[in-house]
Amino acid sequence: MLAFYGLHRAPELAHPELVGWHIATLLEYFGDKMCSFIDGTSCRAYVAARTEGKVGKRAVKPGTARRELESLASALNFAHKERKLIYPVPVTFPAKSPARERWLSRSEAAMLLAGALGIVPIAVDVETRKPVKWGRMFKPAYHVARFILLGLYTGTRHEAILALRWEVNSVGGWVDLDHGILYRRGQGQAETNKRRTPVPIPDNLMPHVIRWRQISNVGPIEYAGRLIKKERRGWGRACELAGLGDEVTPHVMKHTCITWMLQRGVPFWEVSGFTGTSEKTIRDTYGHHSPHHLETAKRRFHGRNLGK
Repeated sequence: MLAFYGLHRAPELAHPELVGWHIATLLEYFGDKMCSFIDGTSCRAYVAARTEGKVGKRAVKPGTARRELESLASALNFAHKERKLIYPVPVTFPAKSPARERWLSRSEAAMLLAGALGIVPIAVDVETRKPVKWGRMFKPAYHVARFILLGLYTGTRHEAILALRWEVNSVGGWVDLDHGILYRRGQGQAETNKRRTPVPIPDNLMPHVIRWRQISNVGPIEYAGRLIKKERRGWGRACELAGLGDEVTPHVMKHTCITWMLQRGVPFWEVSGFTGTSEKTIRDTYGHHSPHHLETAKRRFHGRNLGK
């Protein structure tokens, strides 16, 4: 069933290579078993084996094992839909990890941007221990700085930012400078669950984007004349120079953009359309950042009739 799924369904997905990695690990544990072997006990045993490092190349977190079981469930559901299985086979998942809520304050974002440009504090106040003078002490990573600005101002996901190009293409998004619109999805690319809706480029970001176009050839996040596949070393160095921990990943840029918009009182539906995130996720995960959060309930405590 996994081979059938990998052959007929995975190539149509947004990340078939990820499905391939999941299938390889799943086959190591389930490969010689019948589909009837899959139940709550075997799924829990698989999660335990993955987290202990007995299956796969190294030990992983329960969240990774859950995503692999989700691929297994998708394969079984596809097989049932294609009449390869008479009955559906349910898959038991471990508890879902809590949503990450880490976001950057304005000062943290400024320090991260300074770290990407190789700028660090060179003098601090003796009493407050706060930086009072900054200087460039390291080689700047301009592509990391561009990535940070695009993430903060548009709320676009990591991979979509890296795939941006200046011209219309079919493999990633592109920037329309004539109309001031950032297209997160390539021409003819199929839409996925991770919605990649077009977004207007903010006014304070537009001058930077115009300047980037003049000094690069392929796309905004360009290094040595070509696009990079993932922000790793440059991002890690920027976080280290800024004094930020490992919990600050590239996806934090999207969290920060959504949080800042809600703190400014932007309506949920508008934040959803701007960032390409469902309104339900905005409310459930970030809603408490809005100044209008539970505003009506708060007003119910006014008046003399309270408690009568």
